[in-house]
Amino acid sequence: MQIHELHITIEGIAQGGDGVGRSDGMVVFARGGLPGEEVRVRLTERKSSYARGEVVEVITASPDRVQPVLDTSNHAPWQHIAYDAQVRFKETILREQLAKLAGVDRAPLSPMLVAPHPWGYRNAATLHCDGSDCGYYASGSRTVIDLPHDPLLLPALNEALAGLRKVVGEADAVIGSRLRLVREVSLRASVAFGYSLGTLHPAPGADPAALQRLAHAWFDEVASLAGVCLDDAEFHRTHKAIVGVASLHDHLDEIVFSLSPTSFFQVNLPQAEQMLALVKQALEPAPGQHLLDLYSGVGTFALPLAAAGAKVTAIEDHWDAVTDGERSAALNGIGGVNFLRASVERALVRMEERFDGVVLDPPRRGCHPSVLTELIRLAPPRIVYISCHPGILGRDLMPLLRAGYQIQLLQPIDLFPQTPHIETLVVLQQAALPDPQ
Repeated sequence: MQIHELHITIEGIAQGGDGVGRSDGMVVFARGGLPGEEVRVRLTERKSSYARGEVVEVITASPDRVQPVLDTSNHAPWQHIAYDAQVRFKETILREQLAKLAGVDRAPLSPMLVAPHPWGYRNAATLHCDGSDCGYYASGSRTVIDLPHDPLLLPALNEALAGLRKVVGEADAVIGSRLRLVREVSLRASVAFGYSLGTLHPAPGADPAALQRLAHAWFDEVASLAGVCLDDAEFHRTHKAIVGVASLHDHLDEIVFSLSPTSFFQVNLPQAEQMLALVKQALEPAPGQHLLDLYSGVGTFALPLAAAGAKVTAIEDHWDAVTDGERSAALNGIGGVNFLRASVERALVRMEERFDGVVLDPPRRGCHPSVLTELIRLAPPRIVYISCHPGILGRDLMPLLRAGYQIQLLQPIDLFPQTPHIETLVVLQQAALPDPQ
């Protein structure tokens, strides 16, 4: 008889946030379980050596368990964990992953830089839409769970969402059926100025005229909404607004950034300030230095480093991000940064310059092996690697450590409270060569 539920004790926590227990020698990953808890798990996947499932009953609760803020929310999967325990679990996961994948078990792990605001910190989000329902998908489905108020978002974004629901609901009443105009909505808020920018992602076959009316109605409804864009090449490019402005401004390290709807920018600005301070401390930007910023985005690191006097070469392949970076440089009168619109893999192969330091902030998938090979060839004396995935970080550190780099700082930063995501900043120093005899 096939077993669909198991009664287990959670012994640890895995990368990704699931509790880990065992049943008859089989490893069981239990979503929602905490170390020390006795739980009942309903299985969703079973293999020969492991199984996955969801906790459906907590028989003996951990003291780290708290009442969730939301009844159901996949975008805040750790909301049932006390914040101090979230920090402790993340440090444990990071330590275990680096020991396992990079052999890093003696490097000093600095205490987590905790978030000053564990809730209400996100300045950007993309939500799914189904008529006037707007929220996130239910686990393992395409059913939208309506979320009238998202406690992870800044107030300006919740205000914009409330306005969108209202105008979509009014349109529903007029036409007498659910309005299928928008499949997703993306929002970005300016922390410095308190306004927001919205981007509508049309549903298949949506009527262009109706989308225009919806955008204008939304803009008129929400006073803090500075503009509405449309993410569909058939109607408009995303950088062109239907109404209002097509970009917003925000501050980081006293620099004004001009941001398009599609360009990546750190979603937790207070924590991004701490991260930037560590980058500057590690690289010590000054006149006469030449620094390299890989996967530079809008210049989050490149512009402050150049403003401090260093010459910076910034490489990024996202068109709008480079345009934003160049516009922000001009806006702030920063002339020491050169943006290259290219893939990092292709650009590094052609480089022969000597760099005094490198910032490496790849996407979640990490670096292509060729990027690490070329970095080793260029041999910068110092590398600052920023990662959002401990396992990928461990994988990418291996060749750099084998090439002689040593870890000077291993600093986790909690950019994403209420989730298992772990941001880590690593400072690598090239080992000193022995004096020639």
